[in-house]
Amino acid sequence: MEAISIQPAAPRTTMAMPPDVDRTCRLGLMAKHWEPGKVKTRLGATIGMQRAAKLHRLFCEHLTHALATAADRRSLVISPPQSRGEFESFSPTGWDVEIQSEGDLGRRMQTWFEQSAAAAAPSVENAPPVDGVLIGADCPLISTALIGHTQRLLSDHDVVLGPAVDGGYYLIALRDGWCERYQPLTHQMPWSSADVFTTTCTRAESAGLSVAVLTPMEDIDTESELDRLRTQLRQDSSDAGGQDLLQSIERIMQNGVQT
Repeated sequence: MEAISIQPAAPRTTMAMPPDVDRTCRLGLMAKHWEPGKVKTRLGATIGMQRAAKLHRLFCEHLTHALATAADRRSLVISPPQSRGEFESFSPTGWDVEIQSEGDLGRRMQTWFEQSAAAAAPSVENAPPVDGVLIGADCPLISTALIGHTQRLLSDHDVVLGPAVDGGYYLIALRDGWCERYQPLTHQMPWSSADVFTTTCTRAESAGLSVAVLTPMEDIDTESELDRLRTQLRQDSSDAGGQDLLQSIERIMQNGVQT
């Protein structure tokens, strides 16, 4: 497939405007329970499945705290249903816990956007439209500032994508939640391939959707990616949240059982 070139929409560095006050936003964090051998298996193949599962749990917990004030409403979108209590045990106030639907990743994503739009349907006339932002737990460096930048981009774009270095994406945001024009973005997508981001952009262009692209970031799925994350966190000692994350990663790597 021929790659298409879309320049990242860089965050404003001075006097950043707040998100559009005439719109509201729901943030979803999709996550599986941290059962060893069921999550981060590529990472677990080299550092051990127990360590990999503990890191996945850590990333989930870290993101809920790092994004505690992001968007207008926040939800952990989890699987399986019986793990609800364990997710609720570390979720700060302000996070709901929702259950992922059945189906492939595209179907589950679409269902969340649909249900979020329906749950936030205006109960009063002229209520502000509701945008949806969906992320995963593979990229622990997603910040409140990035979510706010995404909200601003949705003021004049249909879709916002955060490309992952591996060819997927770490964030997808849809203006007004869901409509049938978004169907090509989730239907029969080659998930877990290096073509996901490019294919999504191509389909959006064909559907007449305007797309804004965020700065690329790296999912943490392999040991080399984990090592680069640790290096980056060590270099940014001014970020208290990042230093807490680094210390927790180091404890897991030192104490985790490699099985």
